[in-house]
Amino acid sequence: MTRNQLVQLAVISMIWVTAGLLTALYEYFFLANYPGVLETAPMQEFDLGKNAVAAMGGLFVGSLLFGLLELFYFQKKITREKFWVVMLKKIAIYVALLFILLVGISYAFNSILSGRSIGDPLAWQETRNFISSIAFWHPVSPILLLVLLSSFWLQLSERFGSNELWMMFSGRYFNPKEEQRIFMFLDLNHSTTIAEKLGNEKFYRFLNDFFHDIAAVITLHKGEVVEYIGDLVIISWTFPSGSFETRCLTCYQDFEKVIETNKGNYLSRYGVIPQFKAAVHCGKVIIGEMGRIKKSIKFSGDVLNTTSRVEKECGALGAKLVITDKLVDILSNPPYSLEKVSNISLKGKEKPMDLYKVGV
Repeated sequence: MTRNQLVQLAVISMIWVTAGLLTALYEYFFLANYPGVLETAPMQEFDLGKNAVAAMGGLFVGSLLFGLLELFYFQKKITREKFWVVMLKKIAIYVALLFILLVGISYAFNSILSGRSIGDPLAWQETRNFISSIAFWHPVSPILLLVLLSSFWLQLSERFGSNELWMMFSGRYFNPKEEQRIFMFLDLNHSTTIAEKLGNEKFYRFLNDFFHDIAAVITLHKGEVVEYIGDLVIISWTFPSGSFETRCLTCYQDFEKVIETNKGNYLSRYGVIPQFKAAVHCGKVIIGEMGRIKKSIKFSGDVLNTTSRVEKECGALGAKLVITDKLVDILSNPPYSLEKVSNISLKGKEKPMDLYKVGV
């Protein structure tokens, strides 16, 4: 489980447990507003503490089940199916789990939390009475609402990236800020030839599979996807996170590993295995919210132009991965061989740069 997944699971659990407490408090104060209701025979055993424990405990278990399903089943197994198929599968699974969860909560409340033994026949009888009554449907609505809101949040996290989503909500870059960042421009090799061979639609699926397969590696190495531009993806690291343990270089090596693992799938579906090259550079950029329609976090600065120019030199240098002298200066003992290539003239740059071919 990655750090990002742990954070998502923790947020879901916190929201669900809080909702359980608020639901118990709401029920208590709602009933307390009607004099004598809590003294009637059906409500004499109503206890705020027991109700709160049952609701919070049950929803904590429910949040773990929901989070594990979303993060380790749905995101891996059915995220790339048609939307309506995904929704039908989710609804069926969640309805079944909700039924099991409510029965479990009811039985725990009617047995252990009511001072009875686990096998007490009266506990089973009261649980069956609850299931067959209209009261069974009372907690269904808030739980389904929690499921929908949590699913919506996870979809937003996947759509924008959890880091960008948090930055938008917090307003961190509402006003532009200057930051030190590391950038990688990763470009697919021979994309025009592959597109001509596969055709536009099949090439699009090929490209999407490639970006999908490397996504987990980017997250693992704490990178952020800045943008997809055709067959190129721009990845960013904060500083010094990207230089720590040379994540920005190890990330490339792990891209190769994941493609090697999935090469059989590429060969069977497309008859070709993705090959790619990349350039990594660092420097100061301006980061801020841009636009009114489809507002997003945008990066601006010469470091982006330079990284793009360096990436164009990979072919001429016969290298899969090229980094700049500025990046080498901030890396501490990179575990890769570095071959210096001096005085490379880059298009649009007045002064030549020293580049390094990385042996990965």
